[in-house]
Amino acid sequence: MENRQFEAMLAVAQERLAQHAPEDIAEKAGAQYADGSLSLKTLGQTVTVRLSDCTIQPPLSKWHALTLLHYLDLADGAPLTGRTITFSQYKDGLVHGGGLDRNAELIVRRDLGILPPEELERRCRSLGAELLPSNADFCARFDFAPRYPVWLKVWFADEEFPASGRLLLDESAPHYLTIEDAVTVGSLILDQLTGAQHWTV
Repeated sequence: MENRQFEAMLAVAQERLAQHAPEDIAEKAGAQYADGSLSLKTLGQTVTVRLSDCTIQPPLSKWHALTLLHYLDLADGAPLTGRTITFSQYKDGLVHGGGLDRNAELIVRRDLGILPPEELERRCRSLGAELLPSNADFCARFDFAPRYPVWLKVWFADEEFPASGRLLLDESAPHYLTIEDAVTVGSLILDQLTGAQHWTV
């Protein structure tokens, strides 16, 4: 059942992409276009999307691939604002986004915030993240796509407080993905940082 639903969503994404001029997609999404394919970076790896059939090389997990196709379809070229929002502050984000915000806080407290900082750094860098100075103890920026950054902020546990943290998005994020897709992006990053397999199959 889930597979049929996924295949239907993939078919819709392919139809929608076919309605755009490739050069237009490339300009708005921050991708490169040549020889019928778009190339762009996602979570540290450069991939090529062949527009004739939407195949992606090297292959990505299915939800990662579908969300990237949605990004290429929805991107409108809006510039980054430099202001961050939580997932619940996303357009229509109160229900889905709030769930992701709570889940991220739980995963940081239970799994990521208890790691040695150098191990957390290693895991973040394996996804192409850049470490940044911040008001948190640890801050990494992940680029799901050229114009879709996600920040992980972590405050490590001490004698008084447990670890805490959150995932944040740029205020421009709704110009590139729906809240459902945004939650998939956040879940993919958390999955890969923790070694879980919920979304990475």
